[in-house]
Amino acid sequence: MKEKILKNRNLVDTIILVLVGFLLCIPLLSSNINIYADDGIQHIARAFGTLKSIIEDGLYPNVISSFSNNFGYSWNLFYGPLSTYGIIIVNFIFKNFIVSYKIFAFICLALSGIFMYKFAFKLTNSNNASVLISILYMTFPYHLTDLYFRNAVGEFASFIFIPLVFLGLYNLFYTEDNNYYLGMGAIGLILTHNISSLIVAIFSLFYIVFNLEKIKESRVKKGLIINIVFILLITSFFWIPMLETKIHTDYRVYETESMSTPESTANSGLKINQLFVTQNNGSYIFELGPHIIIMLALSIMGVRHIKSEIKENYIMFLISGLISLWMSTKYFPWKYLPYEVCIIQFPWRMLMLSGFFFSLVCGINIYTIVKKFNYKDVVVISLIAVGYTAIFLQFIPKDNITNIDKLVLGDFSGREVEVVAGAGKGEYLPSKAYADRFYIATREDKIFILEGNAEIENEFKFGKSLTAKIKTFEDDYTVFELPYIYYPGYEVRIDGMIAETFETEKGFLGFVMGKEDTAEVTVKYTGTKSMKISMFISFISAIVFSIYVWKKH
Repeated sequence: MKEKILKNRNLVDTIILVLVGFLLCIPLLSSNINIYADDGIQHIARAFGTLKSIIEDGLYPNVISSFSNNFGYSWNLFYGPLSTYGIIIVNFIFKNFIVSYKIFAFICLALSGIFMYKFAFKLTNSNNASVLISILYMTFPYHLTDLYFRNAVGEFASFIFIPLVFLGLYNLFYTEDNNYYLGMGAIGLILTHNISSLIVAIFSLFYIVFNLEKIKESRVKKGLIINIVFILLITSFFWIPMLETKIHTDYRVYETESMSTPESTANSGLKINQLFVTQNNGSYIFELGPHIIIMLALSIMGVRHIKSEIKENYIMFLISGLISLWMSTKYFPWKYLPYEVCIIQFPWRMLMLSGFFFSLVCGINIYTIVKKFNYKDVVVISLIAVGYTAIFLQFIPKDNITNIDKLVLGDFSGREVEVVAGAGKGEYLPSKAYADRFYIATREDKIFILEGNAEIENEFKFGKSLTAKIKTFEDDYTVFELPYIYYPGYEVRIDGMIAETFETEKGFLGFVMGKEDTAEVTVKYTGTKSMKISMFISFISAIVFSIYVWKKH
């Protein structure tokens, strides 16, 4: 039996990590866990609305037609789609978005541990050290804060891809092995969470600078270029339409200071005591945990005995962990940094990188210092790490929640400040529409005549499709406002001919007809040419990348 376990050790460790993931997700089994708290309602509503839009409107669910009081709202042009489609895919099996959200969260947690194990094993060549590092990563308090307190599924899913990015970079600089993990990890991050991608990119750049001398090698240079090209091409279906929105018109999310300012970011930094103690006042869990602090303190002893082949990376990870921890606090000079960096909004997001780097450092410290480090040591420390998370169960928000299909989603009331289920704070509205949300709340769901005179007959709207027969009179031109908020991708046809569209003063979709004209007007959301081209590029690139990975593997 022992020989079989040793022979299949990687498989056994993988099963253990899945079981640990299940153990950490046991509280999710409770029906009164409030997964709608904080960001949860937004992510679940987005998945629900996206699926509904696919069923009703077909391809290109960039705009969720039922949100914004049935005038349409877009998450999918601005926010990575991976977590949304992950929940939707699980929902095909379980037919319940609450259950699907919980199962997707478990999958994310388990995969984060499995991929961390893969990187840790490459680094240490030790199964015991690797499984310990992975469990420390899975149980890192901020990791579980994203799961249970913030319900930030996009950021939570990003934990899957961080180890892959650094595994790819490590292979690129230190081995002859496959560096395509860099591409896999970066693609996953970009399609999952914009802010996490930015944070990981900063520390990836630090890792590259740390290994700048090695870039001169043709193998390294070639590998880096190939990965960057694949990353850009495969994710082009997301970032090209996102950039296109910025070209078409002004959206609230792109306004300076709309999401955060250097001052607001600085004010959101943590106090030192928050890294050590959590108070039961409804706050998030930001503390490191005494077990992590003790194992970090062992770095003073461990650094002298670390194996030479991993010492360079160990020092880099220790420095990176300390820097990311510093960046999470009020004592980092956030208010002096440009707005583009402060878009992270909350400095404590940096704890996701602290958890990654510190898990590696702590695991390596124990592996190095403990003589005859074995599986019993792994079990003891892992039980402490898992057991410590039980302290926070009392803080998890609880409430009896209704299934998402029973809720009213995406409807603005017109109040000056409000958070809407399915539309957040309206940050993805055109700036003009955001400035007059009362108009969205009170507008009738039909075509408006803004200038001139016309008769509108047989008007029928379903989702992102509309038909009507319109007759104009003697005015030189007649201006119409359609019952759709302005997002690129709508196609208006007048008797089959494509009409030019524009954004109205209220941030809606407008078009013009000439005088004394009678025509059949149709509206559909077809996506822009660049959306179609970028989707084709991404599809072909994904196939080529798969072949590239298969050949390399």
